[in-house]
Amino acid sequence: MALYLPGLPGLLAVVITCGIAAILLLMGSAVAGKSVAPEFRIVAGWGALCLVLTAWGVFLPASLRIPALAVVVLALAAQAMPSRRVTRADAIAFGRLLLVTLPLWVVMAGVRPSQVDSFLNLLPNADYLADYARLPTAALPPSHSFLPAAPYNTQFLAFLGSLVWRDYPAAGMSLANVMLRLVAGMAIARVLARPAAAPGWGALALGILLVTLFDPGFVPRFDFSAYGETALAVTALLSACLFVEARGGWAHWVVLSLILAAMINTKQSGIGLVLAVAGAAVVTGFFEDRGQWRQLFGRVLVVLLPAAALYLVWRYFVAHAGVAELEPLPFRAWNWSLLPETFESIGWSIGEKPTYFIAELASFVSLAFQLRRGGWSRTTRYLAFNAATFVLYNGFLVVTYIAHFSTEMAAEAHSYFRYNTHLSLLLVLSLALVVCDLLAPLWASSRAKSQTRGRGIAVFAVVLALVAPVAFAERLRFDIEMPQPLVWNLADELRPYLHDGQRLALLLPGDNGEIGDLLAGYLAIAPPRRRGLVLTRYTTADAATLDKAAAAGETLAVVTCTPDALLGLPPKQAALLRRDASGGWRAVATRPYGAGIPLSHWQRNRHWPALCR
Repeated sequence: MALYLPGLPGLLAVVITCGIAAILLLMGSAVAGKSVAPEFRIVAGWGALCLVLTAWGVFLPASLRIPALAVVVLALAAQAMPSRRVTRADAIAFGRLLLVTLPLWVVMAGVRPSQVDSFLNLLPNADYLADYARLPTAALPPSHSFLPAAPYNTQFLAFLGSLVWRDYPAAGMSLANVMLRLVAGMAIARVLARPAAAPGWGALALGILLVTLFDPGFVPRFDFSAYGETALAVTALLSACLFVEARGGWAHWVVLSLILAAMINTKQSGIGLVLAVAGAAVVTGFFEDRGQWRQLFGRVLVVLLPAAALYLVWRYFVAHAGVAELEPLPFRAWNWSLLPETFESIGWSIGEKPTYFIAELASFVSLAFQLRRGGWSRTTRYLAFNAATFVLYNGFLVVTYIAHFSTEMAAEAHSYFRYNTHLSLLLVLSLALVVCDLLAPLWASSRAKSQTRGRGIAVFAVVLALVAPVAFAERLRFDIEMPQPLVWNLADELRPYLHDGQRLALLLPGDNGEIGDLLAGYLAIAPPRRRGLVLTRYTTADAATLDKAAAAGETLAVVTCTPDALLGLPPKQAALLRRDASGGWRAVATRPYGAGIPLSHWQRNRHWPALCR
């Protein structure tokens, strides 16, 4: 149980995350006023921050802390203007949100870095911003990221937190995703309840449940890790809401344009999602009202301008920075011949994750039924928007499999389900509106009974929202799955013997790369960090391997699972070795492994020989 309880660093990271949300709300309010709901202003503030930091980082060779602090100061100063001031209703809404989600924050406060991509590029990029306050280039200190030129919009949130606490990104990128998903829950609550002011307790709790427990695309190890999946899903939802609930006020369209700017540089696939969402707005508008289609098309083009500008600025940076990103294949190498295999793999992916895709099918059926029954309505607009976005975005995914992925990844339709979860929040909202329409006759039958039912449902939703994070803590805390606790403890034992820039040989007998990636990541990224480690990996642990390490100039080596008769060390332990003046190796420290935690049911056939398992 102690693994789930947060320490002071975790609580500090939660407080900083809440502070980031408050600053983003101030930024969004400063830019667009208060005529748009606060959850939309938060993400618009994020988009504005991304525009400023990206432009500064690309074109000015100076610290990003300058524009970041300037934006914060200006957002605070804007509170002196009544038209830009955060309202009491905003404070009430977020106070309720914090109280309803307090158990979730407690469970997630202790989250640690996890997942290989987090260690390979996402967190190293965030740490680079925290360390140097610059975007990486070939002329600057080396980045220890696999993809230093990957988009940085989510890392900018971690950078904002690092202004308060240098080690914030390790947990902060996960907690920022928790914050964004809860912001989406508030948006869904507002759409369902349509309140004049802050959403009520019941509506808010229902919104939180819909973006977590009841979302068929919610996978904590994607959505609550450092990945960009939550950011794309949230921006897709909010932009869809603003397109569907289109009003004439300029603030509405400014907020929408900033949300699209936040979306486009979240991941390299962000461009496809922006085009799919904008295309869905045009397609649904055409079918609903062809007379207004030209005006709508022109408005969509204008709204896309900030996102397009940000995308072009980033392409300029990538072209001139001299650091790597995932690059498209040359035309002659496109995977046209693999299309049959790709579609077959897509079919297998759908079969492996049937719940999500059955829900999508239900939304298509509901759209046809609702249009036939009553024509265009608020519900059918959301359903049509979801359907159009699904078709357009899946078309984009097929193009990326042809033009961007390696032959192996294209043939297996790499991460097809994960990419589709970028649409899951829009799907959930669309289906929730269908359910509300179907239940409407029950509420209309008797006002007194409907009020009683409403209160009962509200109480049930609040209780479930409070209890669910505790009941599903094991699923939410994906970072506690084996073998990660064993690797944390090993990294903690090694840190006192290491310094920044240390050379270390890792002897990982039988490792397939997983334990090596985790150990290297925890040493370099989890606080207290050891920056610039130079790690050499070996998958054997014997005297010959130590000789190789010595010949390579290594003076320190860790054997993660000692074999019998190696330097007289106890077998099946971890050992840190140092090469002495005579060239021999001697043990500095040894550590037996504990039992760890029970394996989950899907881990029972897994083995980690590098950890003596």
